[in-house]
Amino acid sequence: MQTGSATSQVEPETNTDLGVVENAVSSFFARRTDLGRVRGLRGTEPGYDRALWKEIAGLGWTGTLFPEQYGGSGLGFREMAAIVRGCARALFPEPVTASAVLAGRAILHGDNESLKQHLLSRLIAGELIPALAWQEPDGGIAVHAVGALAGEKGGSIIINGSKRFVVPALGADGFVVSARSPRGLELYWVPQGTAGLSVSLEKRADGTFCALLSLAGVAVPRANIVASSSTATIALQKAAAEATVMCCVESLAVMEKALAMTLEYLRTRVQFGRPIGSFQALQHRAVDLHIQKGLSAAAVSAALQVLDTKSDVTALMLAASRAKSRCAEAGFRIARESIQFHGAIGFSDECDIGLYLQRALVLSAWLGNAAAHRRRYAELAAPEVPVSERARAKTQSGPPPRPKRFPANGTRRPAAGVVKDWNAMSDDAFRMEIREYFENNYPDHLRYLLRRARWSETRDWYFEMSHKGWIAPNWPAEHGGMGLSPAKLLVFIEEQERIGIARSPDIGIVMLGPLLMRFGTEEQKQTYLPCILSGERIWCQGYSEPNAGSDLASLQTAAVLDGNEFVVNGQKIWTTLAHDATHMFVLARTDQAAKRKQDGISFLLLDLKTPGVTIRPIRNIEGHEEFCQVFFDNVRIPEANLVGKLHQGWTVAQALLGFERLNHGSPRRAQYPLKRVEMLARERGLLGDAEFAGKYARLRLDVADLADAYARFADLARAGKPLGAEVSMLKIWATETFQRLSELMIETAGDCGCLRGELAFGEDTIDVLSPFYASFVATIAAGSSEIQRNILARRVLGLPGERRDK
Repeated sequence: MQTGSATSQVEPETNTDLGVVENAVSSFFARRTDLGRVRGLRGTEPGYDRALWKEIAGLGWTGTLFPEQYGGSGLGFREMAAIVRGCARALFPEPVTASAVLAGRAILHGDNESLKQHLLSRLIAGELIPALAWQEPDGGIAVHAVGALAGEKGGSIIINGSKRFVVPALGADGFVVSARSPRGLELYWVPQGTAGLSVSLEKRADGTFCALLSLAGVAVPRANIVASSSTATIALQKAAAEATVMCCVESLAVMEKALAMTLEYLRTRVQFGRPIGSFQALQHRAVDLHIQKGLSAAAVSAALQVLDTKSDVTALMLAASRAKSRCAEAGFRIARESIQFHGAIGFSDECDIGLYLQRALVLSAWLGNAAAHRRRYAELAAPEVPVSERARAKTQSGPPPRPKRFPANGTRRPAAGVVKDWNAMSDDAFRMEIREYFENNYPDHLRYLLRRARWSETRDWYFEMSHKGWIAPNWPAEHGGMGLSPAKLLVFIEEQERIGIARSPDIGIVMLGPLLMRFGTEEQKQTYLPCILSGERIWCQGYSEPNAGSDLASLQTAAVLDGNEFVVNGQKIWTTLAHDATHMFVLARTDQAAKRKQDGISFLLLDLKTPGVTIRPIRNIEGHEEFCQVFFDNVRIPEANLVGKLHQGWTVAQALLGFERLNHGSPRRAQYPLKRVEMLARERGLLGDAEFAGKYARLRLDVADLADAYARFADLARAGKPLGAEVSMLKIWATETFQRLSELMIETAGDCGCLRGELAFGEDTIDVLSPFYASFVATIAAGSSEIQRNILARRVLGLPGERRDK
């Protein structure tokens, strides 16, 4: 899976620099693939090669993040990440992140210019290895929790206290020590060998060491104040956040390598006469690891974007905690499962996979584990106190303006005029503009519907959005859409969820429209795209059949060409809102003699008013009629309504399934129950409950990581590129996150968790069970989660198919 995020916007010259760095890293490590050196350095002192450190410095790597005035190259964090990733994949023990990022950046963020010049120039040249001593004996990631004390005596600073988890432990030429003085928190440079400083070692899982420093009356001159009380806290927070993200880059590299080694083992290890990777149980577990790797990549990419574009310390800490909470757990889980997949050989020291487990253990704990960062994220990103719908209604001076009612036939077309460049706006300005419009115009009685909205309820709003030019935010501007970038599209989705805007019958917008742009003829585009935008034609999807659900290629609906028309017979099932639609796109078998079941299928466009079409609604377990059966009895479809080539509709269908899975993978679905769970917990006094807070924080981060993963796929779709089988990962994570949220809602409701309908909680009403029922549809529609795992196992991970015994 690609690790880049679609939200990243890198300047051209940075791209050039990144390419140069990546090539240099690739060349350097191509000659150093043997892990024998890593094994040989375990448990030794200092545990790394000082000569190799000097060589790395000679390549300019230690100076990547430092301005040219100190001898550095002044590049960004993406370039540094390329270096760190190469080192981590090769398990290099040299302290690149610890010294060139954590300690070095703490010095850079300080306010002692002469000390910066002296220390940083030597660090960049490879002559100095500094270490940051900031954590107390009990650990933790709060930089202000400092027990070490600093006073003044005879013109010197006297430091007393202890520091733990200091890296590198051995070979460091000095330490940047945090201590509390009468002026406040400050940072001091303490050279190795200073009187009163003692270093004791603690061996880590991977054979490297961290140090416990004891400072007993350690005296340093005032000139050694790295950061005074006015800058020390922020300097520490920034350096720790930056190093935490680099630690996540290391974790990502380790999990990538460990998973790649494991997949190769699954492909080649034979038991019971076949590769063990053909067993479905192992395939699904491997897919879940792949999903965790993908989410980690999205979180890391988003964090790097923040480091390279923002200076606000809270934003940096949030990005770091988001990435670490994901990567720490994912890295540990992938490495642990890799041992299990390897079996007994994986537990032997001669097997390289064990080295990656040991490194993952270290990285998951260093600079704060997943739980610590989830807690910090929850503190820094405390949810806004929601204004209840009833309270909001009470404070309004009058009802908000209602959308104008347009004719049901949708004759009012989108307004013509100059297309606005939404992407040129800042995210904040864009958010405020659409928020104001939604707040003032969306009908109150349609907000936060507890079921799928019908066309009769939403058509006025559809027509209003169409006329405004907002009905297709994901479409390119040249086809009448807003042309939103993935970042802007996510803002648009978030604001829709914030107001509680019901989803209109939008199959034409999110699925058919993008497909016609790619596969349709010019005549089809001109005929259908404007009518989708205007609401003149409402579409539904004719895919599933009674015996062809997830196994869609087994469909039996037949279409026989008779002159210039197809005659269609058969049936479709689970067709969403077919009773509201005017048109359907249909997959039908046009060649019964095709050798493969995927061949001989064609993609057709059908007017549902055509004679021979019968639609029967299906009542679901919640009591709603969202789905339908559709029967075809000698239905005639013009040959001109064939999309793509005859008998090659499977290619078109696969592309559309990609759009459908992208739609199911949208964070929009998960944001509604996330907000409702928080509202419910607030009303029931559970926000301070440790068990609830932990579960809620984890799910908030799951949704945030989903948004970053979604952005990359949305960017591909917007550019007209194929989504590929990888999009199944997004669908799995989105729908199963939604399912977990719905279950937390039931748990949070307590005794009310079994009650149907709208329940009063304070000034709000919440249907506790509605998201739970909807989660079944989410995890089954567009291919069940189990089928999606099969797709990923075979088509992305390259695992062998399961043998079918005769």
